[in-house]
Amino acid sequence: MTEGAPLVAMAGIVKRYGGVQACRDIDLTVQPGEVHALLGENGAGKSTLMRILSGDITDHDGRVEVDGEQQRFSGPADARAAGIAMIHQELDLVPALSVTENVFLGRELRRGGRLDRRAMAQRTAAVLARIGVALDPARPVERLRTGEQQLVVIAKALSVDARILIMDEPTSALSTSEVDRLFGVTRELRRDGVGIVYISHRMDEIARIADRATVLRNAEVVATFDPRTMTTAQVVEAMIGRPVQQVFSTPDTSSGEELLRVEDLAMRSRRLQPGRRDPDGISVTVRAGEIVGLAGLLGSGRTELLETLYGVGSPGGTTGRVVLGGTAATPHGARQALRRGIAFVPEDRRLAGLVLFHSVLANTVIASLGALGRLGFVSARREWRAAQDSAARLGIKAAAISDAVGTLSGGNQQKVVLGRVLRTQPRVLLLDEPTRGVDVGAKAEIYQLLGELAGQGLGVLLTSSELPELIGVCDRVVVLRDGRSVAEFDTEQAGEADVLAAAMGEKLAAAGGPQ
Repeated sequence: MTEGAPLVAMAGIVKRYGGVQACRDIDLTVQPGEVHALLGENGAGKSTLMRILSGDITDHDGRVEVDGEQQRFSGPADARAAGIAMIHQELDLVPALSVTENVFLGRELRRGGRLDRRAMAQRTAAVLARIGVALDPARPVERLRTGEQQLVVIAKALSVDARILIMDEPTSALSTSEVDRLFGVTRELRRDGVGIVYISHRMDEIARIADRATVLRNAEVVATFDPRTMTTAQVVEAMIGRPVQQVFSTPDTSSGEELLRVEDLAMRSRRLQPGRRDPDGISVTVRAGEIVGLAGLLGSGRTELLETLYGVGSPGGTTGRVVLGGTAATPHGARQALRRGIAFVPEDRRLAGLVLFHSVLANTVIASLGALGRLGFVSARREWRAAQDSAARLGIKAAAISDAVGTLSGGNQQKVVLGRVLRTQPRVLLLDEPTRGVDVGAKAEIYQLLGELAGQGLGVLLTSSELPELIGVCDRVVVLRDGRSVAEFDTEQAGEADVLAAAMGEKLAAAGGPQ
């Protein structure tokens, strides 16, 4: 990081939406070669501030300076001309086009009135080489892994000489190895003097990659610090404005009767998509009052196991045994699974878990309408009461339950999904990455809810890519690798290193299951 004049200086930034203040007198600087992390709960003002810096929001008060010169962007094109590029969480790529075509989309090089494909391919290869990435410029983006697609977006930004990169949750869908690769590229950019604003909810990543961190709360700056000098608890306390005794709510319950038993389950999909892995010999049990975690690398079969247990996906046949409440049965479809007491929260809540343009009320009650009416007619009053009860129980923050669920923060959207499935009164709850894209305050609330549900006798089977989450929340962790269960750990006796070693196929420090 270069000390001296900042590459970017934002001073006294104010933005209001009617009576709501989204940014309140915010100051932020980024030095050349600095990774400056921006932290805060959803709704704290991070997105608004970065949309101002990237030219997406033009109506605001305060000053934006780049290289000491005041800027007043009239749109994103002006910001790009000043060397600012934003890499969104949802990657802005056209899957059917090649790497080169995506890098130069909308600003294609021409020679003699025709596309100069050779020059574009050469420039793409050069910018990929700059960040140490070996990708074929002619390869279609849809054939790349998510982590490689992320690097294409970075290359696209650098191809227009971007000197300031805004990265919004860049690792939310990446595997551990892909995160390491992205961080390697980030360090190369830092050495080249590129300034980076890094938005993330993952505290371990901030400590690894950031030089400074700024916390926003209630639309204003509350702290700026060296992330290597702060504990996770201190950072979380700054973000949510109240003391945090323990980030994870560890269940203090005794397990009861066996609710779910999976014995050597294998499945063959009719259409297996790239990056997915069919179950190929998985065994796991879940008891009443117990939270069991599924650990594994990307493509280990965690999501596919949950989908099989819920009866969704595209199975071409299963072998093995699934026992629910003492009765052998593999659900065929979501309706049958719900009748048997299984509920499922999918990984992508926006795509598979919610109808974004419908209200909080509609999304909450859609799976339990049969219990809210008489003689085939649904009672609007009962619907309203049910949605209000769920919102109060789960702490859903919405101006009104008639608001479209797509307007809520990620944490509140996830609470709506949880509220809906809990209204079906399940005995076994399947959760696929339940806190992905959720801020730390909402995470703590979800952890607490899981502990309460276990205390009420539910059995919970969940996946997470965050090992501290699995160790902190679960009673036991079952490790999957290549579609098979390879190890099982009691979380009071094993740590993150044991789980990761089993997931990677290394020698286990202390395993309680098959290898």
